[in-house]
Amino acid sequence: MIVQAPFLVVGIPLFTALLIGSIGIYKPSIVRPLGFIGITLATLSSIILFNDINVNGDSLHYFFGGWETPFGIGIEYVVDHLNALMILLIYVISFFAFIFSLKSVSYEIPKSKHTYYYTLYFLLIAGLVGITITGDAFNLYVLFEICALSSYSLLALGGKRTYLATFFYLLIGSIGACFYLIGIAYLFIKTGTLNMGHLFNLIPAIYLAKSILIGFIFINIGLFIKMAFFPLHGWLPNTYSVAPLSTTCLLAPLGTKLSIYILIRFYFHVFSPEFVFDVLNIQSAMVWLATIAILLGSIYSIYHKSYLKIITFIVVAEIGYIVGGVWMGHPESLMAAIYHILADSLMTLSLFMIAGSILFYIKSDKVEDFSKVFKQLPITSIALIIVFASIVGIPPTSGFFSKFYLIKSAFQLGHYQFIVALLASSLTAVFLFFRFFESYFYQNNEQAPLIRIKESKRFTIPLVSVSAGIIILGLTCSYWFQYIMIIIPKGLR
Repeated sequence: MIVQAPFLVVGIPLFTALLIGSIGIYKPSIVRPLGFIGITLATLSSIILFNDINVNGDSLHYFFGGWETPFGIGIEYVVDHLNALMILLIYVISFFAFIFSLKSVSYEIPKSKHTYYYTLYFLLIAGLVGITITGDAFNLYVLFEICALSSYSLLALGGKRTYLATFFYLLIGSIGACFYLIGIAYLFIKTGTLNMGHLFNLIPAIYLAKSILIGFIFINIGLFIKMAFFPLHGWLPNTYSVAPLSTTCLLAPLGTKLSIYILIRFYFHVFSPEFVFDVLNIQSAMVWLATIAILLGSIYSIYHKSYLKIITFIVVAEIGYIVGGVWMGHPESLMAAIYHILADSLMTLSLFMIAGSILFYIKSDKVEDFSKVFKQLPITSIALIIVFASIVGIPPTSGFFSKFYLIKSAFQLGHYQFIVALLASSLTAVFLFFRFFESYFYQNNEQAPLIRIKESKRFTIPLVSVSAGIIILGLTCSYWFQYIMIIIPKGLR
C-alpha cells in the first residue's frame, strides 16, 4: 500500500472521475456515493503517505512503468516532506469541500449537470495532487492545464452570470501558463533537461547565464499570475465573487496556495536558495511588493459592501503574507510562510463555506443584512467569529502563530514596513468584523422578529470541522513548526 501511495493519491480521484463520468450519466443516484467513497479512500491514502514520510524521513521516488530517469526520460513522482504536507492539505480541504457541496450544489447547479460537476471536481483534484507530486517541470505544465480546463468548466456550470468571469479567468490563466512554459523552455535550452532534480544539480554551475535568469523571471511572472499576487491579482475578486460556492470552496483555498507551493519548490529544489536569495539580491524589493499587496488587499476589502467581495480581497492580502515570508529568506519567516499556507487554506475554506450558508438561508451577502445571520444562523455565526479571530491573529487560532513569526522575522531583518502592513491588516479585519456585527444592534426596530433557522448538517458538519481545525492547527503549532523546519534547506537554517 505504502509503495503505491504516490500513485494512489493521483490515481484514486482520476479513477473516481472516470467512474462518475461513465456510470453517472445513466444512473445519477450513484454519483454522490461514488464521490464519497473516492474522496475518503484518497484522503486515507494521503494520510498514509504523510505518515510514512514523517516516520521514515526519506523521500519517495515513484517511476511509472519502471522507467527510471537517468536522462530525464519517463514520468517520475517525488514525495518529500514538503509535498507530503501539501497532499495532505489538498485532501483535507477537498474532503470537507465535498461534504459541503452535497448541499450547495443542489441550489447552485442544475440537477442534470451534477454528474458533470463531480466528474470535473475529481479531475481537478487529480490535477492539483499531480502538480504537487510530479518531479518534472513540463509534466507540471501539463497538469496545470488539466486543472485549468477543469476549473474553467466548473466555473461555467454556474450559469450565465459566470460566463464573462470564466472567460476572463481563461484568458488570464492561459497567459500565466504561457509565461511558465516559456520559462521552463529557457531552462531546457540551457540544461537539456526538465527533471527538477537534474535542474537543481546543473543550474549552480551556470547561475549567471542569461537563459537561467530569463527563465526564472518568466516562471515567477507565470506563477504570480496564477496565485493572484499584486499587481497581477485583478482576476481573483472578479472570478471568485460570482463563481458557484461549491466550486470556490475547492478552488479558493487550493488554487492560489498550490501556485505558492510551486514557487517554493522552484526556489528550494530547482534554482536553489543561494541563487534566489544571494545571487539575485532582490529580497527587499519583493518584500516591499508583498507589503503593498497586504495593504491594498486590506484597503480594498473595506470599500465593499458584499461579503463575497470582501473575502476575495482578504485572500489577496493573505497571499502577500506568504510571499513576503518566503522572500525574507529567514528560517522562521519561511517556517511561518509554509505554516500560513495551511492556516490560510482552512480560513479561506471557512470564509467561502460561510458565504454558501448565508446565501442559501438569507439570500443576500450584503453587510447590512448580517443582523439576520447572527440571529438566525448561530453555527454559521460562531464559525464567522472563529475565522475572523484567526485572520486578526488572536490566540489560540492558527493565524496568530504565523503572524507572530512573520513579525518576529521582519523585525530581526529590519523589514519594518512589513510589520506595519501585517498590523494594519489585522486592524482591518477587526474593522470588517465589527461592520458585520454592528448590524445586530443597529437594525430596524419595526422589523418582525427573526426565527432561528435549523441549519443543515451538510453545512454545519464541514463548517464546524474546519473551524475546529483552525483552532487545533494553532494548538498543535509546535508539531507543525518542527515538521516544517525539516523542509527548509540546511543552508538557511
